[in-house]
Amino acid sequence: MPFEQSSGSPHHFLAQLAGGWTGTSRIWLEPGKLLGESQIIGNIQIVLDGRFALFLYQSSVEGEAQHGMFTFGYNTTLERYEASWLDSWHNNTAIMFCVGSARDNGFSVLGSYPDPTGGPDWGWRTEVTLEDEDHLTITAYNIHPELGEARATEAKLTRVKQ
Repeated sequence: MPFEQSSGSPHHFLAQLAGGWTGTSRIWLEPGKLLGESQIIGNIQIVLDGRFALFLYQSSVEGEAQHGMFTFGYNTTLERYEASWLDSWHNNTAIMFCVGSARDNGFSVLGSYPDPTGGPDWGWRTEVTLEDEDHLTITAYNIHPELGEARATEAKLTRVKQ
């Protein structure tokens, strides 16, 4: 049974993201210092009768292949967006869970990950913005426990036309 996707609802927004996407991925390991950029290709599938979106993508970092999965949806009980990140480069074998809220033309979610040196956890904020029906931007920010927020990744995507 398809999930309710009335116009303007969060699930209607998710449905608008379905399809193939390609573009440029950029990464920063230090604030303001671009490590590099590469092509990114992926596909957003709407799954479980419209309840969730699944973005499977591939890119590279310094010539090394990188694959990832970003799963997201809107929790109607708690009235918030929820997401999980898995990838072959940032997360090692961890799944990062994130929660957040709607914003203009998209949503923002916040998660965290452990400092591998044993310090306090770092935050990770992801913004998803549908610029128009054919342009999607996914930007993530590292949040250092003492130094604050700095852009970490940015994917500027264009819809692949069938």
